[in-house]
Amino acid sequence: MKIVLATLHVRRSAQAVPLAAGCLTAALPEEQQVQTRLIDLFAHQSLEEMARLILAEDPDLVAFPTYVWNRAQVISLSHSLHLQHPELVLAAGGPEATGDYAKLASEAPWLILLRGEGEVGFTRLIEALSRKEPLESLPNITVMRNGQISIGPEQPPAEDLSAFPSPWLTGILTPGPDNGVLWEISRGCAFSCDYCFDSRGQEGVRELNWKRLEAELDFFVDSGVSQVWVLDSTFNFPPERGLALLELLLEKAPQIHYHIEAKIEFLNRQIIHLLGQLSCSVQFGLQSTNAEALKAVHRPLDLEHLSRQIHLLEAEGVIYGFDLIYGLPSDNYDGFRQSLDAALGFSPNHVHLFRLSVLPGTRLARQKDRHGLIAQDDPPYEIISSTSWSADDLQKSRLLAEATNLFYNSGRAVAFFPAILKVLQVAPSTFFEDFCEWAITQGHIDPTRPAKDEKISAHEAYQLQQDYLQWRLQKNQQAHLVTALLDLLSYHYHYAETLLGYPVEAAPGQTLLDNDLWETSWQSSSRIRLVPFTYEIVDLMEMEEIDLNEFTGLFRPVGSVALFFRRDGEVNCESLGEDFLRLLQGSDGSRCPREIFAGTLPRASGEELVSFAVTEGLLQKRPA
Repeated sequence: MKIVLATLHVRRSAQAVPLAAGCLTAALPEEQQVQTRLIDLFAHQSLEEMARLILAEDPDLVAFPTYVWNRAQVISLSHSLHLQHPELVLAAGGPEATGDYAKLASEAPWLILLRGEGEVGFTRLIEALSRKEPLESLPNITVMRNGQISIGPEQPPAEDLSAFPSPWLTGILTPGPDNGVLWEISRGCAFSCDYCFDSRGQEGVRELNWKRLEAELDFFVDSGVSQVWVLDSTFNFPPERGLALLELLLEKAPQIHYHIEAKIEFLNRQIIHLLGQLSCSVQFGLQSTNAEALKAVHRPLDLEHLSRQIHLLEAEGVIYGFDLIYGLPSDNYDGFRQSLDAALGFSPNHVHLFRLSVLPGTRLARQKDRHGLIAQDDPPYEIISSTSWSADDLQKSRLLAEATNLFYNSGRAVAFFPAILKVLQVAPSTFFEDFCEWAITQGHIDPTRPAKDEKISAHEAYQLQQDYLQWRLQKNQQAHLVTALLDLLSYHYHYAETLLGYPVEAAPGQTLLDNDLWETSWQSSSRIRLVPFTYEIVDLMEMEEIDLNEFTGLFRPVGSVALFFRRDGEVNCESLGEDFLRLLQGSDGSRCPREIFAGTLPRASGEELVSFAVTEGLLQKRPA
């Protein structure tokens, strides 16, 4: 039997890994694996292109992992496939086929929906289809025939995950061109938040075999993987489990960057210290600081403990972010604003803000009436209104979230945002409300429809920040701070671009003979940045907690040009003297240092500058 497992991703990225399809394929007998194809599809593709890619494999069965973000397109694609090949067996699995199988069964020409964990059920399904045996009695299978739905018995998830082969170690999956992987280390969740689907149908966390994890890490290292998304909603529960995992990562693959989700209540000093040694970013599901809202969805939070732990994370230099949800029961717009203010008061690297989705199969979906929840019947199942949320307040929250995402996240504002708030003397939510109004008038935010999924570039966000803050300071009669604030923005923008923007660092060069130094036509490295500033950049850099009013009172706008380059993962920023600047600006591959300085600098002094620049990789020989 020829099988196609087609995964429809949101976009091309390092996270676009068909992990579910890989796990199903790895569980099949080897003779069936060779007849199974994994196909990656993307939301921007037309239905015609998707169908063509699938049908080119001449499959007997096509199965789709189905999620909130791809359900509508998968349904449309299945109709297109059925029209072209009515005999084709169509199947779907994943959270949508598990939590909402009755409705999903009626929306497309499926023969089969696979509920719950797939490895065992999918293998049995393929065996039954191959032998032409009845499907209706298979566990966790929903079958549609002649308009009738047959629901097979429920079977609990496998207790021992070690029986399932690794899709990485079997060669079913290989790291993509972006060198990123999704790494499953456990299944389930120890907590039962009302809005979440993670713990449905199972209790506690089932861990994958430790030897398998070690072997997969070795494979990632050998494959040159650069970043790993760790798929565990609470890797640090219980704490000793999180500690052991971090020790393993540091021992086996410390050079990889890890994206980790954690629960802040179960951090301890040991875990935080190890996170500080690891290249990682940690996301915390804060969701809200409103005690009543958290109680309503069974997600307790100790804010004093949160504050202590965040300060420990900052002391270790750990990059972290928060998730916040608006629309929770017993919350409201003012509560969401207060949660945003509290979250940004910690200066997270990123804050993810999203509207509550009432997912099928969750406790919240079953208890909608208790909270007066009205939500969309179709994906993304977002709340429309509730007892404590009006439609207008949800709209205001959406706009506030979009403004925050645009300025703070896309604009990478974490480093300079406190200085802005200090100048304007406002709370974060008030700042973003004002920015939102301005962005609407400028056409950057559309109040009539949600923002597109595509992020704007860092440069576009930087330009938008400049425009808004100049306007805001003029409006506040603080025009004397404009140039200093623009210097501050410029410094942090170019610092971040130097750190993140180049896949290759400015490499150290090789010192040559004196004649070669002075007579060679050098070329400035493409990995460096020369950035003009109104103030002396050294003065700006030395103000640890910058107060722009104090800064403009202490320093004069004498001008400077800064050199930015990256070395050993660290950004170097130096104020350039006139001669060094002249050398770097003049080295375009057409003139040698003797011609650039034209007798204005003694040869010995010039050669010293050239030698340093070549040794540091700032100048390179012109390509032949």
